Amino acid sequence: MRNLIILTVFSVMVLTGCAKSGGSGNDEARVQCGDVASRNHLNILSVNLLFKEIDTRDQRLEAVAEFAEKTPVDVILLQEVVGGALAQTENSAEDLQKKLRARKRDYDLYTAFEIGLPGVVGVANAILSRCEIDFRTTKRLPHATELNFRGHDIRLPRNVMMARLDIPNSSKLNIYNTHLCAACTTEQLSAQMDVLLPFIGELEASFPSGNLAILGGDFNIDRFRTDPFVERPFYDRIINAGFIDAYAQNRPLDNLCTNTRQADAHCTIGVSTLDVGGSARRIDYIFMSQAKNVRESRVVFNNLVDSSQVGVSDHAGVFISVALP
Repeated sequence: MRNLIILTVFSVMVLTGCAKSGGSGNDEARVQCGDVASRNHLNILSVNLLFKEIDTRDQRLEAVAEFAEKTPVDVILLQEVVGGALAQTENSAEDLQKKLRARKRDYDLYTAFEIGLPGVVGVANAILSRCEIDFRTTKRLPHATELNFRGHDIRLPRNVMMARLDIPNSSKLNIYNTHLCAACTTEQLSAQMDVLLPFIGELEASFPSGNLAILGGDFNIDRFRTDPFVERPFYDRIINAGFIDAYAQNRPLDNLCTNTRQADAHCTIGVSTLDVGGSARRIDYIFMSQAKNVRESRVVFNNLVDSSQVGVSDHAGVFISVALP
């Protein structure tokens, strides 16, 4: 009964937006990104952090912080953020925020936990932004698969989170971050898309026309995978909803990670020494609602393909630099 009460209270906190957000750059100093407006482009990184790997997490977060500092990265979209007693941290996104702050890089942080085992282990998505987040919201997606963490089955109601960024002396834009189900059925993935895309559409309809929206994350959708079901229609649904695959801009789409037995520079799974196996695939994306100029786009942390890079997860990250509206 006590565990049920704890779970119920935790659920209400998360669903009402009262759960701990994992810290905010505004708590200690107002986040500023005036340089973004002056250079007129925004640098965005999306990466899945591999929540199960605890022993090397500190070094992996340090590598992400180093990349964000040197590039520089203005917005970081994180999947598989972890927190709880078993994870040995309250919030791994907050850990990254602290590492960035130690490098004189202040980021506003918004964390949306997907309920796991309250107080024991929970998994989340998070957005770190050098530009102030002046509005934020999260939408629950339907339940699908379970994750196993050190013998504990974790039932995850996935989510999509949205943050509106205030860029000084420039227009505002919306950033969305999500992590769709893995190893789930076509019905489960379809049910999540049935909530994800209308949620974005309804929110965007409330903003002025021409508003730039960016949607990133781990979608677990491979255009070339056909087993256990054909996944390309789910990718096409995102495109048909008005989005553009930013990384694929100016690249032949059908040449990106086509050979599952041989990873290339475009794959985001099967390109890291932390990969637990399986075929090479491209399942991590950054989409845009407008055909803005993408100044640069690359897959990063793919150290099996490029030995000069470092692996930080079983996923590689996707980085884009996009012109501001």
